[in-house]
Amino acid sequence: MGRVYLEPDKETLIKLVKQGIEMLAERNISSILVLSSYKINSVLKDNYGVNIKVDRIGRILSSVAKNNKLKRLGTQIPKYQLQISKVGRLRYPELLSS
Repeated sequence: MGRVYLEPDKETLIKLVKQGIEMLAERNISSILVLSSYKINSVLKDNYGVNIKVDRIGRILSSVAKNNKLKRLGTQIPKYQLQISKVGRLRYPELLSS
């Protein structure tokens, strides 16, 4: 059987990514959170039963990282470093366009 992916609109996708980041931050024990599209996808799948293509999550995450000047880690898969104290102040794409 093939995987069934949810194809939410951009606004819904941004909200889901935001929820995923917040959930990762709640569970993190250190002061730095390493964000990746795979981690966010895993959290959404485990907690909400939502399966979204990782590349779509990655595009939103990349936009969030650029808007907030997050440090990119030098890995094959794009990963970004975020201080837990800044999670509440993250700017997301939908907020910039309004």
